[in-house]
Amino acid sequence: MRRVVAITALNYFISGALTLVIPLLLLDRSVSVADIGVVLSIMPLIFLTARIVFATFADHIGWAHIFVVLNWPATLAATMIYFFAQSIPAFSAGKIVEGLKDSAYWAVNRTAIFSLAPEKKEKEATRINAVIWLSTALGSAAAGIGIAYLGFSATLGILILASVIMGVPAGLLLKQERESLRPKPKLKPDPATRSLSPKGKGKMFWLVSINLAINSFSVYPLVTLLLPVFMAQQLGYGYLSIGLAFLLYNVASALVTLFALRKPLGKTRAIIQSAIGLFAGFWLANSGFFFFALFLALAVMRGLGIGFFEASIIKVTKNSLKVSVDIGFLHIPTRLVEFFSVLTAGFLSQSIGYAPLFAASGVSFAIFSALSVYILRQK
Repeated sequence: MRRVVAITALNYFISGALTLVIPLLLLDRSVSVADIGVVLSIMPLIFLTARIVFATFADHIGWAHIFVVLNWPATLAATMIYFFAQSIPAFSAGKIVEGLKDSAYWAVNRTAIFSLAPEKKEKEATRINAVIWLSTALGSAAAGIGIAYLGFSATLGILILASVIMGVPAGLLLKQERESLRPKPKLKPDPATRSLSPKGKGKMFWLVSINLAINSFSVYPLVTLLLPVFMAQQLGYGYLSIGLAFLLYNVASALVTLFALRKPLGKTRAIIQSAIGLFAGFWLANSGFFFFALFLALAVMRGLGIGFFEASIIKVTKNSLKVSVDIGFLHIPTRLVEFFSVLTAGFLSQSIGYAPLFAASGVSFAIFSALSVYILRQK
């Protein structure tokens, strides 16, 4: 698990930095919020198709190979493309490669966890999200500090170096996969592409899939586009302030996630996190002096909710022989929601303002919470 954690930490240090660097860099070059949204929407669209394909081959050739052959090289390539990018098409190409990077990671991340920690699937999968958010926090801080004191080019140079270092734990994982105490299931010698059929999934499987998409709608467009741009344009935050704000946001999410590991996933917790999300969502746009407190409330909401997210996935994939592919199918609606939400968020923020979009985030999270309780109570 240590090597998976190391890859995760480096992967999301880079991703956390890029999440801030790219929209702020485009904003600095006078690109409109709507056009920034178009560029950012490319990544989930690539994610939609690439993750399933990568997962199919992972279930046949082994999950560690995907980390080494796809995730690591794509991470390095994406950071290098951004370093040299001077136009919207170039940044779009970077988002395509970044989408391949994250597709490769998420195609096998949970498969690796389930293989290396079969008796603690739910806790380890939830714990790895805390690692993701802590690493994202450090990446956000590095981005803000780097842009403020070194500039965009030097900051991207640091991310290229981190991408190179990521190759070390990725390579070591090949050996660890072979030594895993839990052998990889023996699949029938079908062509790999035959695994791409969604047939045979029950109603509960697709209900979980839809619920994951609802969760993504409540978080993804906020973190990816709306909040960084809102801070820069509406609140006048500088690059350093935005970076530190997202540092605290992700640290808070991670700490709440770790604290909540021993707490039950029940109705009471769902009500609490829904109330937090609704309150923050409806007041965030006009919060003035209290903006940062509500911003951190969203982090608490996110940290409490991830336990439901991971438990739902495990519920419908625990007996699967093709875990990577099934988890990929679960996320198809999520990627569609991410694509359309980010694509339209920039246009909507310019036409109707931020308040309705923030409120919609709170409402969708409350729906996710209620559905999660229902799903986990089913036999």
